[in-house]
Amino acid sequence: MLVWICYKTDADQSLSTHIMVYYDIIDQIKDASIYQKKFLLWKTQWDAYTDPQTPLNWKCVKFEKDNTSQIPTKKGVYAFFVEPRIAKFPSHAYLTYIGEAGHESDGNLQKRFEDYLQEKRKPKRIHIYRMLNTWEDYLYFYYAEVNPLQTDLKQLEQKLLDTFIPPFSKRGYSAKIGGIIRGLQ
Repeated sequence: MLVWICYKTDADQSLSTHIMVYYDIIDQIKDASIYQKKFLLWKTQWDAYTDPQTPLNWKCVKFEKDNTSQIPTKKGVYAFFVEPRIAKFPSHAYLTYIGEAGHESDGNLQKRFEDYLQEKRKPKRIHIYRMLNTWEDYLYFYYAEVNPLQTDLKQLEQKLLDTFIPPFSKRGYSAKIGGIIRGLQ
């Protein structure tokens, strides 16, 4: 912070002191850059989306350890959202990541939730570590149980990724959408 002291002569010729405080703009830019993320709001992809045969029934919990038991041990898809939930503002969220749990393994939604809690402390993927820690007080975990005998989890995940293009999801896109995303970078 910079503090400037200015001396001014008033109309009656007396000297008065005015203290003006200027915040260092460089520090503010550095701070803001930590939270900057580029979003692709691609209307064409939204218009092309069709719901899966089995409707997705999304549920939400705040992403914190105490909520682990609320997550089912079922297979499904999940997403992370940053939600300020302040100022009584209407629903407002930023979709940051989409994934699936249980496509080719005995994994499930609760296990994936626990994996992310661990990754929050021990980074395996730096972009995920950044997402989990930068917005930790505003991060919400949405999930939808999906029966893999009725719906292919990998195809559903790809469909959601191709539609919404969350900025922290780095793979799982179709070849076409993945190529377009790389072309934009």
